[in-house]
Amino acid sequence: MVHEEPSGSGNMSKETQTFSQSLVSVGIDTNLPEITIESIQHSNDLMMFYTGMTDNDTFFAVFYSLMEQGADKLSTEVLGTMNNNKLGRKRKLRRVDEFLLVMMRLRLGLLLKDLEFRFKLSSSAVSKIFNSWILFMYECLQSLVFLPELEVLKLHVPKCFKNFSDTRVVLDCTEIFIQSPSSLENKSLTFSNYKSHDTFKALVGVSMTGVVVFISKLWQGSSSDVEITRNCGLIHLLMRGDAVMVDKGFIHIAKDLKCKGVKLDCPPFKSELQFSRSEVETTRRIASARIHVERKMEQIKNSRILQGIMPLAISDFADQIFFVCTALTNLLPPLVSE
Repeated sequence: MVHEEPSGSGNMSKETQTFSQSLVSVGIDTNLPEITIESIQHSNDLMMFYTGMTDNDTFFAVFYSLMEQGADKLSTEVLGTMNNNKLGRKRKLRRVDEFLLVMMRLRLGLLLKDLEFRFKLSSSAVSKIFNSWILFMYECLQSLVFLPELEVLKLHVPKCFKNFSDTRVVLDCTEIFIQSPSSLENKSLTFSNYKSHDTFKALVGVSMTGVVVFISKLWQGSSSDVEITRNCGLIHLLMRGDAVMVDKGFIHIAKDLKCKGVKLDCPPFKSELQFSRSEVETTRRIASARIHVERKMEQIKNSRILQGIMPLAISDFADQIFFVCTALTNLLPPLVSE
């Protein structure tokens, strides 16, 4: 099981201090981070690997947008000191490198100790930067996720949805593993029978073109897909004439949707010994359309912070982390062509 390192007292580890002293003795500036945005901005491959963004233009478009919304006023107040003897000068990490640090942690799932070394900061400083930026990005990126009207969606209907052109949203749930709580009561709530592990669970809605249009809050792993759908607020956003596409696990929301005049497109259950020809064809068409929501889920999980086991130390920010990782996938190239 992976555990988050403790934040520490705010100073570098003794090993890091000793290493830094040896470098200073030969004239190497230990205040400089091991990696900065200049290290990767001229390579799309490196940009994608370290940040999950396709290129330099996308990275800076997001960064400057955040700066315009107040990122330059974020109260991270991070001053690096190498040790109590004031080895090296006090230094504040540039905002663009703070943003790089955050994106690297989301994309690569790096631990505090790793980021401490790469950016020449204490673990507590790294933690403060990450938490401040995540909360800020969560608020700023809300505009990336919204549910368009059906009339707007019908302007761009992909071929695989030609038989389901009234689809307003395609739904699926996804789970992220979390460190097991010490409380037996909490453990019983977060334990997922489907995953046989403690998890958080979210409902994600994707449009016909593969864009995320709805993200629920994270629920405890014992919650069912139907329970989350009924209580996350999505149904209130739907209108008469809309259609919702789901898999068989959501079949029990049919009555809830019918009350609003919303159609449910779901693979049929086998009523006889075998499916009829029309049932087979319906199942095939829905599967062909739904494959894109599965591809979107893969894009979301490409953020390695959502892979493995999320430590309890950052579980208080799990909602914000999941939202940011999911919303940022809307900046990737379209999944579905018309």
